[in-house]
Amino acid sequence: MDCREDINELLARYFAKEELTGAQQQVLDEWISANREEFERMQRVVEAPVKKPEPAEFNAEAEWEKVESRLENKSFWLGIRSHIGMMISAAACVLFVVALATGFFLHSREEGYTEFANSGTKLKRVWLPDSSEVVLYPHATVKFTQADKDMERVVRLKGKAFFRVRKLHGLTFRVETEQLDVEVLGTSFLVDAADSQQPGVFVKTGRVRVSDDENEVVIIANEKVELKHGELEVGIIDNPQQYFGQDKLMMIFDNAPISDVVKEIEQKTGIRIELGKGLEKNLVTTRIDHANGEDIVRELAFLCGCKYETLEEDSHYRLYNE
Repeated sequence: MDCREDINELLARYFAKEELTGAQQQVLDEWISANREEFERMQRVVEAPVKKPEPAEFNAEAEWEKVESRLENKSFWLGIRSHIGMMISAAACVLFVVALATGFFLHSREEGYTEFANSGTKLKRVWLPDSSEVVLYPHATVKFTQADKDMERVVRLKGKAFFRVRKLHGLTFRVETEQLDVEVLGTSFLVDAADSQQPGVFVKTGRVRVSDDENEVVIIANEKVELKHGELEVGIIDNPQQYFGQDKLMMIFDNAPISDVVKEIEQKTGIRIELGKGLEKNLVTTRIDHANGEDIVRELAFLCGCKYETLEEDSHYRLYNE
């Protein structure tokens, strides 16, 4: 630290009474020893008392008379009028921005919600702060809050949205709409509150509790509940895969009991397949990546060497031996 700039910095810190390291103090002491006269001159300047200016006398009446006489001059007034107008306009803009910003931050602080909106015409995928996934339909809005990491998660929904909720230490996840409340621990479901006349909840996986002002029901995968004429009506989703339309269907079975296979098919597609007597011992190895009931049951019939019949097209079938 031999350059003048470094010495100046150490001197400035010294006179400002800032703490120096041992190495810095040693460098400064060596410089002071070599430049004693200059250092003492600096010290006298820094420590010299600052003389305060005498208070100025101000004659308000005399000064106002000067201004008043100038105001009588029309050219003077016209000259300053534009400046005054500009100053007033600028001040008004500043006040407007401050008021707007103040209102925004007060609103955010009072609500404590993180907001996501879809103002477009296509589906929009967002992730909430707790890593839960939400697919917003056009013109839908969600506001998420969790006051504390150990408290329940709450979403306020306007419109229609699909939720895939992340399980989080057993904390509940609640969706609130104007007419329905939905409570879950971890699942995937669709809430349609876009139609205030008939809002509904449609469960893809898991289990949810749905309530209105008077009633409460629990529905599971492939079930739905709709508010019709003030009553909660529970029903079955006829074709879940086509209804939700979120993921490409993919089911892989490796030497799996056929009873487990048809159970998973029903859970994921809503297609019900009954097993005739003696078929429960069959083991199945296959991959199903479509939701066409006829194709699925035909493939299972081929694998287990049996026949099938259609009880209800694309929704209900039966496998049986001859």
